[in-house]
Amino acid sequence: MTPEDFDKYCQFIRVVTQRLNEHFASQKEYIFCKEGCSLCCENGEYPCTELEADFLKSGTILLNSEAKDKIFYNIEKCKADKNNYKGKKFHYVCPFLIDKKCSVYNFRPLICRVFGLSYYSELNEKREIKIPFCVEQGLNYSAVYDKDKDILSMEKFCSGGFKHEPLSTNLSPEFLKSKVGEDILGLNFGKEKPLLDWF
Repeated sequence: MTPEDFDKYCQFIRVVTQRLNEHFASQKEYIFCKEGCSLCCENGEYPCTELEADFLKSGTILLNSEAKDKIFYNIEKCKADKNNYKGKKFHYVCPFLIDKKCSVYNFRPLICRVFGLSYYSELNEKREIKIPFCVEQGLNYSAVYDKDKDILSMEKFCSGGFKHEPLSTNLSPEFLKSKVGEDILGLNFGKEKPLLDWF
């Protein structure tokens, strides 16, 4: 990552963070994210682009040696587990999760930043609503979630006495990278693959 790309990416993160903070604030009645809850970091592939991986690595350099050793141990263990895995998709605990906290929080990929929100993604002119999987554990959006229909229910919203609607806006990582990062800031994110594959 060149210094220019680093500066542009930092600008991108500032813009995206502002948008996400505004949406998180508007949805706070439905959000149960708190320190110590790390469900979203314990079972995934954590897809990220080359640019995001480079930014993550730049944050790792700033950590103390004990944290770095723990992360590198976690990475090697995940790789060994993946080599022995016989299924289709290998899901794992993020190697940057230490004591249920993200050790590189300010440098985390976009997929981690949007998790917890309900948002929509438009692919091939089809709009798909993404609801965080923690809804199944009675967490984010669970009070307005209709499990049978797999939707956020207006009926539950109306009967629940909530002040703000459970809104979905286009905050998908693909949209933010394309429209904000590439079109506006001229960033080149590079190819995308699971986090573990960048190490």
